Amino acid sequence: MKRLIALAVIIGSAIIVSSWPSYGQRDPNARCLLECHGKPDFKREVAPGQFKSLYVDYEQFKASVHKEKLCVDCHTDVTVIPHQRRPEQIHCLQCHYQGNVVGAPVSERPEKYKESVHGKAFERGDPNAPDCKSCHTVHAVRPPTDPLSPVYRANIPKTCASCHVEIYTEYLEGVHGQALRNNVLESAVCSDCHREHDLFPPDDPRSSLHPQNVANTCARCHTDVKIMERRGVPVKQVEAFKKSFHGIAIEFGILRSANCVSCHEYHKILSSRDPRSPIHPLNLAQTCGQCHPNASSNVARGRFHIIPSDPDAGIVFWVYEFYRWLTIVMTAGFIFYIVLDLYGRWRHARRSSHG
Repeated sequence: MKRLIALAVIIGSAIIVSSWPSYGQRDPNARCLLECHGKPDFKREVAPGQFKSLYVDYEQFKASVHKEKLCVDCHTDVTVIPHQRRPEQIHCLQCHYQGNVVGAPVSERPEKYKESVHGKAFERGDPNAPDCKSCHTVHAVRPPTDPLSPVYRANIPKTCASCHVEIYTEYLEGVHGQALRNNVLESAVCSDCHREHDLFPPDDPRSSLHPQNVANTCARCHTDVKIMERRGVPVKQVEAFKKSFHGIAIEFGILRSANCVSCHEYHKILSSRDPRSPIHPLNLAQTCGQCHPNASSNVARGRFHIIPSDPDAGIVFWVYEFYRWLTIVMTAGFIFYIVLDLYGRWRHARRSSHG
């Protein structure tokens, strides 16, 4: 009878072990997973009636970028099992910082997060402030090139939407969001404009959306000839803006001057053919009227984003050429007059010295 019981225990144990995910004693992390964290119902109570799951999906972990890492590589304060005290909260910056030579990839300084609006909020103790795991997940961190990663290009807006749902809704209505939904991966996503880790408020000169930086931020895509030609969008807008009155004013520090988002808006950027767009001909008077109260419907008859030196600018080009040559001729005439005057003075002084 005892032999039958022992045999049943052995068979039962084998069945239980075979039902576990595909890790065994050869995996250095097996003990953490087999004894506790590999059990789907493993959790702890964080408040009366509220529980936090401590389960780690082994298959997800082995598909992550950290698959070769040990649990204690991150949880460095865990020295015994079971834990005698609650492990300290870890931070990815303990490995992912610029200059680390042990293999943690750093393509953009992640330590900038500490100075960002997210990092500052986290430092203040804001419970809603995102940290690394909010975007990259905890144990299932996949590379940005993996379509299953929350920071894969097509997934970035949805990841940001976990906090910024209203902005996400606006973004989806705009040309960028619509293009992304049609699998145009080169369309702008949140991180293209706001950057990844160093998100600063728009009034911070370091921000990619500071008035002096907006045009250059938009230029990252809108000066790319290949991208713009594929989408049928003219490529000269940024150059034209920088040469315009508004662009020159911003260059000289007049930050209240209009920039790209002043006319095109921020997230719900619509085509000029869309009646809802602030740059639709029927809406231009109101849009320009934000700064120019006397703007009338005649503004829609004008041309925008033109480069005066470009023949395509029409009458503006010929006016530009007229004044350019007028300036050249007048300057040359003044120089010639000055040379003649100096020559006359020299001859007069020479004649006087021989008199």
